[in-house]
Amino acid sequence: MGNWGDDTDFEVKALKDYEGRFTINFKKIFMDVDEISEKTLEVTDKHPKDSLMKLWAGTMAGMFIFFLFSYQVFALVIIPIIAFYLIALVRIYKCWKSFKYSVAQFWLMSIAAICALLVVSQVLQRFLVNTLL
Repeated sequence: MGNWGDDTDFEVKALKDYEGRFTINFKKIFMDVDEISEKTLEVTDKHPKDSLMKLWAGTMAGMFIFFLFSYQVFALVIIPIIAFYLIALVRIYKCWKSFKYSVAQFWLMSIAAICALLVVSQVLQRFLVNTLL
């Protein structure tokens, strides 16, 4: 018979639109992680890992943006915002762990990505400061 109700059921439509969304808003990341942990009924190698990876990528992108803005006195304002992204990372980790994915893989890729993003942001800051100032 098919999925004839998908077009009329707004909740199903919202879930389909919701799947695969990339965001750097840490409040939205918090809500999305909670929703994934509550509504996931079946765990496979791909799902919900793919959704968690998109949220993880959004967390890393948000951290990178604020790493770039944390220059001299702005660091005092930016560090608390980066702390929210670290809290979001811990929430993603807890959800990752509850679905029994590899914890070591999560922390290795997270720490490697944070270090790489920090180095790239410092290089970009120095380049911008030396060329523009």
